[in-house]
Amino acid sequence: MAFVVDGSGSIEASGRGNFRRCLRFVKNMVGSFTISRSYVRVGIVLYSSRPRLILTFNQNRGANSILRTINRIPYPRRGTRTGAAISFAYSRLFSTSRRGRSKVVIVMTDGRSQDDVRGPSALMRRRGVKIFCLGIGKRYNMRQLLQMAGSRRNVFTADFRNLGSVVRAIKQKACKGKKDE
Repeated sequence: MAFVVDGSGSIEASGRGNFRRCLRFVKNMVGSFTISRSYVRVGIVLYSSRPRLILTFNQNRGANSILRTINRIPYPRRGTRTGAAISFAYSRLFSTSRRGRSKVVIVMTDGRSQDDVRGPSALMRRRGVKIFCLGIGKRYNMRQLLQMAGSRRNVFTADFRNLGSVVRAIKQKACKGKKDE
C-alpha cells in the first residue's frame, strides 16, 4: 500500500496543524494493518511542486519504524503537482513490485493539481494499481479525484479534522482485492 501525500502550501493555509492531521491519517491507516513482508508493505511519496520518496516497500522494518518515519516527514509547502507525484510513485514504488500482490495507492490532496492527473493515473491503473483518492477540506477538485480514481467508488472526502472517519471505509475497499474491480 502506498500513500501519495499532498504537502502543498494550501494544506496549512486552510488551517494550522493540517499537515500533521494528514500524517496522523497515514499513521492511522498504517496502524490498522499487519505490517510485514508477507502481509502489508508501505510506501510513501510526499509531494508539492516536486515529489519526494519517503519510504519504499523494501524499507519496511515493522509498524513502529514506519510510524517513526512518518513523524519525521517535513512540510515542504509550494505548489501542487499531483500528476507528477503519481508518475513518480509508480516508477519508484510499483514498477518493480512483486507479481500476485494487491497494489493499492491512496492519493491525498486538498486542492486542484497544477498538472495533468488523468494520463499518469490511467497508466497506473492499467498496470494493475488500484487508486483511491482522498479529497481533504473544501477546495479539492472532484473532477480530478474521479480522473485519478477511475471510479466514484474509490473516491473519499473528509475535512482535515475528521480524517479518521474514512480510515475504516478505505481499508475495507482496499482489502476487497481483485474481485471488486
